[in-house]
Amino acid sequence: DRAAALGYLQTHGALVCTDPSVWLETLVLTSRLGLPLGPRIAVVAAPGSLIAGQANSLAREHALSGARFAPTVDEAADEGHDAVLVDMGCIDANTPEHVGGALVVPVGTRGELATAGRPALIDLRHAMTAVSLAGELAVRLDAGLGPGPDAPPASVDPDLDRFNRQLRKLGPRGGDHETKVLLSSYGIEVTRQAVATTPSAATRIAKKAGFPVDVKAWGPDVPSVADGCPVETGVDTAADVRRAFAAATAELDLPAGAAVIVRASPPRGRELRARLTDLPELGWTLTVRIPGQPEPVAAPAPLSSYDSQRLASFVAATRKGDKALDSAALADLLLRASYLVWAHGDQLESLDLGRVILSTDDGSVLVADASCTTR
Repeated sequence: DRAAALGYLQTHGALVCTDPSVWLETLVLTSRLGLPLGPRIAVVAAPGSLIAGQANSLAREHALSGARFAPTVDEAADEGHDAVLVDMGCIDANTPEHVGGALVVPVGTRGELATAGRPALIDLRHAMTAVSLAGELAVRLDAGLGPGPDAPPASVDPDLDRFNRQLRKLGPRGGDHETKVLLSSYGIEVTRQAVATTPSAATRIAKKAGFPVDVKAWGPDVPSVADGCPVETGVDTAADVRRAFAAATAELDLPAGAAVIVRASPPRGRELRARLTDLPELGWTLTVRIPGQPEPVAAPAPLSSYDSQRLASFVAATRKGDKALDSAALADLLLRASYLVWAHGDQLESLDLGRVILSTDDGSVLVADASCTTR
């Protein structure tokens, strides 16, 4: 609920500050100096000064907002930065408020050192965060506030005949395989898989998909993997497929004749869980849970292009040597899923992408586990 509320506020132009010092600096920036055009920052200070040392330290620490130390205001503006944070010691009566498209922001180490008549931000770290927040707001304002338009972009071109055929077959709950048919109808990449009702059929599917494969139980009442459905993974041979078929149905105590899903083993990579729910107060909302992140992030559906990119930006490669993750492909997947529920919200109650994988091997982005509920 907290993530959904914050996401709704941000989509409509609110800035979220959890640090009171950042909140104060953001107020001073937006009320007295104005909005920068974006979040790209450079810092200008005398070599050897405290501000210059802080800038270099922050750049080494995590390259916050692409910030870098620049010797002059003109050089910083020429390199396409949206804001130039200038040490108050370098400010005089001739220092302009803008250089090119860059907003000039005085910054100091202590409030009592601020010069009269010219507003300044205090503490470089807080000032940089304030400028980043304000710059991101400027970009959002330029893109337009609120969720995406009712009509999806031309790139979202669903196969509605296939979608509606599958939707008519669903009961109160759509399992993994049925939900993936809905997803693929909207151009969302899913694992290659099929349902097998016998061990022989499972073996044929495995050979067609290519070993190794995963085997898991199939049925309308079978929980998703994220909610505890056991999966036989790394199945490498026909004999192992037969054993996995028996194990997958036995672990959930399914009746004789139960079927399984045989799928190509998903690639390794970063994983997340995305859930679309029609909330009573806010309407359709996408919530994303990312391992390692303390809280989920969210935005109202249908997603705007800005929000789809913002949510995707929270996912990054975490191991040295891993390839860069395709955040653009993830943004596209989230955007398509949001329009799926937006267009069919009178028939769907929720859509759960229990396991979305951003491959660190081949760069693909696909859904490995999914389910939905209908109205």
